[in-house]
Amino acid sequence: MDEFLPLEVQGDPIQYQINRTSNGWVIELINNAGVVKKPAQPPKLDPTAIARVVLRPRIHADLAREWKTGRSYSRPDEVRLEVGPGQNLLVEFKCP
Repeated sequence: MDEFLPLEVQGDPIQYQINRTSNGWVIELINNAGVVKKPAQPPKLDPTAIARVVLRPRIHADLAREWKTGRSYSRPDEVRLEVGPGQNLLVEFKCP
């Protein structure tokens, strides 16, 4: 059923959700790998558990922009990202 999504996600296993906006789509990427949680202890992160993913829009997008960093990609055919352990990223794809 992934073929019906507006964005293709490839690469390392990662949790994601896609939401419609008034002028395009936003995808949230969540890397749950490398996070160890034990009761009454702070979480421990494995810094080597980086998820490398490629986002490919199936819709025509004029611009892709990472919300946290502000980095943008004009007319993206693909966006390559690294998501650290326990980290989340939001990427907006603006449509004409």
